Amino acid sequence: MAALEKLEGFNMLNSILLRISLLALSIVLIASFATSAQACPELIEADCMGGTAWFGLRHDGAVVGQGQTATLICDSAVLSVEFMFVVNGNPNVTIPSMVAGDEIHVALLDADGNLMTSASTALPTDIFDGWLEFVFPADFVVPAGLYQFAAYTTVERQCAMRFAYGDVTDCYDGGNRIASLNGLEGPWGWSDGNDIPFRLHLSENLVAHENLAWGAIKGLYR
Repeated sequence: MAALEKLEGFNMLNSILLRISLLALSIVLIASFATSAQACPELIEADCMGGTAWFGLRHDGAVVGQGQTATLICDSAVLSVEFMFVVNGNPNVTIPSMVAGDEIHVALLDADGNLMTSASTALPTDIFDGWLEFVFPADFVVPAGLYQFAAYTTVERQCAMRFAYGDVTDCYDGGNRIASLNGLEGPWGWSDGNDIPFRLHLSENLVAHENLAWGAIKGLYR
């Protein structure tokens, strides 16, 4: 009987020690998760203003696109990007102004210009001056690296996009303004030392961390 009680006590002690070890492991993993989340930004932005650049059909037949490159330091889900547009309702030279309902598109390109995905939104009003958000497909995850966010339209009208101009033109170190005279088809040229105001919304791809920290550990307790 004494031997049996000793064995039961030993098993109970082992069970307690195992639970303590698992708890300590979960704390370490959660701390690692938090540190990783802090290191990976959920918002990359450049808010420099100053001027406006032509966007859409131009009087010489060019179809002007504008955009920005950005550097992602972590594998991330790309949620959306915002750019600033100005629509005053007046024709520019002979080209009419864009109107409510006209669609603007943003293509997400890799560093080599290959199309990865795209998003679209429509102008909300005939007169507009502010941020437009372009929401990408859900769970679109890309590895860390340099990406191009290229805005363009296929309607035969024009408006303008805000861009850095004047004293402060290079307000984002991780990328540059890009532009095309042939819409999405390009080629898209880089403008060193010049940026477009943008807001890039990201979410770190934490699926692997989450499964380890919660799924595996909770399974050990069942």
